Amino acid sequence: MTRRSRALFRSRWTWAAVAVALAIATGIAAWLIVPGAAPASPSPSPPAPAAARPAGAPDRVAIAGRVFDVHGQQPVGGVEVVFRGVTGEVTVTTRRDGAYALRVAPGRYRAFVRGGDVMSVAHREQPRVPAPPPAEIAGLLDEGLATAVVAVRDADGVDLGVVRGGTLAGRVVDRAGQPVADAVVSASGGDFRPVLATDIATSGSDGRFELRLPPGAFELAVDHPRFAGLVGRRRYLVGPGSRADETLVVTAGCVVSGRVIGPGGEPVGDGALEQQRDAGFGPAGRIDPDGAFRWTTTDDDDIALRAWPWKAPPSAVQHFRCRDGARFDGVEFTLPEQRPDADGVLVDQAGQPVRFAFIDVRALDHDGISQQERTDEAGRWEVYSMPSGRYRITAQAGGGVAGTTLEAPRHGLRLALGGTGRLEGIAPRLASGGFELALDSCIVDGERVLLPQSRRLVTVTAGRFAVDGLPACELGFATIWHGRPTAQHVAIPAGGVARIELPIGELRDKTVRGVVRDAAGDPVVGAAVTAVRPDDDARVAATMTDATGRYTIRAASGATVRASAHGEVGEARVGGANIDAEQVDVELGAPAGGDSR
Repeated sequence: MTRRSRALFRSRWTWAAVAVALAIATGIAAWLIVPGAAPASPSPSPPAPAAARPAGAPDRVAIAGRVFDVHGQQPVGGVEVVFRGVTGEVTVTTRRDGAYALRVAPGRYRAFVRGGDVMSVAHREQPRVPAPPPAEIAGLLDEGLATAVVAVRDADGVDLGVVRGGTLAGRVVDRAGQPVADAVVSASGGDFRPVLATDIATSGSDGRFELRLPPGAFELAVDHPRFAGLVGRRRYLVGPGSRADETLVVTAGCVVSGRVIGPGGEPVGDGALEQQRDAGFGPAGRIDPDGAFRWTTTDDDDIALRAWPWKAPPSAVQHFRCRDGARFDGVEFTLPEQRPDADGVLVDQAGQPVRFAFIDVRALDHDGISQQERTDEAGRWEVYSMPSGRYRITAQAGGGVAGTTLEAPRHGLRLALGGTGRLEGIAPRLASGGFELALDSCIVDGERVLLPQSRRLVTVTAGRFAVDGLPACELGFATIWHGRPTAQHVAIPAGGVARIELPIGELRDKTVRGVVRDAAGDPVVGAAVTAVRPDDDARVAATMTDATGRYTIRAASGATVRASAHGEVGEARVGGANIDAEQVDVELGAPAGGDSR
């Protein structure tokens, strides 16, 4: 695995895991689509100004829901719900039952919860190029993580999930025990991170810091101009309500700094510094846009580094004897004059270039090198140090998914995104409220392509919902309602509409009546009838048919009604409609122990 190679091997959803249920139920990094909203692109950039209000549109939109703890499904009262837009914040405090209601001007907002010991969180993704976080973002809202709300009309059931977190506090000191001010302390390694960036803090003049973190196992890092990092490594376990006070000792370590220059001596920036390890080179630091870099380690070892900016070949490898206190300043990594082994342009379905999108390259032959690249402002991409052979190239962006197989070298390849479509559906058990839609993968040319961790919180009104802007492909995704994920798949046509029925929401008990008949259509007297809940096959209701072959039983929506008599069986399904009573007839036809479906 070589430079900038990322999550071609990243973990995906494990539906049984509690961590996944927490991540999805929070609705973070999701798009909350209020009915009738125009499609919006999930971008971490600041919200765009609200569009002009159409004639007849309301001047205020009512949004209501509740805040709940995703772990225990308990309501959370006394915390602040915040809708942040271009003109500021609209806030309201939840009632004791977790309910909230507010009114906002039509437009785009980011929704999150703050206060008490709870927090809105997002699933943590590893960056493509590692780098210490800047001090300026400590404690601030990450626009790319908070739930996006496009509010154009009233909506109820807009629930927001939170987790109860813990605190890691302490002091940053040097080896002499003196406090270190202005050190950036950050936590990594957990499954989630807070949307308000309370996992990053800057130490005060006394060296003190405080991090508020979701439950999980974390490692801490410290960034400071005079030091390379922490002495030793340790994992910290954080639980709901936990608090730990730690002393973090920083050391001078080894620092390599300088710049990256092109063949003509010009600075070349934006990309990765790579370190050689047993498995080959991998990203270990970031090159700034102006070509400058600063790389640190506390390891006492011989280190091999190279520079590999985007759209460029890698530099020659340089070696450094690292020890505590070693400084290598003014280092220059010079890029060779070299032609790309593959290049082309990425366009959307309309033929327009797609700017600054990532291209993933997977080697199909043993001697190939898997890596990643990025398009420039004109949508062009170039791949270097690509041994001859077969490669699978994929790209994802707001305009869909692209994928193809090429034989290197190859030049002038035009990659076109497949476009997007709309998903419409019904959720009969959920008359109103919301659920989260989490994208997982696309099937492109028979191959599964993993999608970025994109989540959208979708509202359901009168049992119906619609989601725009989904990639056109055989789409694998999950629907999650109150932490209960269900895997789904559907073919999304480019520019068209796919339809689906979702089994989400509370199961509704209803009175089920019907007739059990044999294969000839005659009523069956004395047939044994059972109803098995879809969420718990140990909960079974039972009855018998009367002298007319009729039965009446209480059953949950989605339950399986099974009838048996004279060595034959039959099955039927209770519908998901949110009604009090339903007619479900059963026909016998399969031998006992078989399946009539």
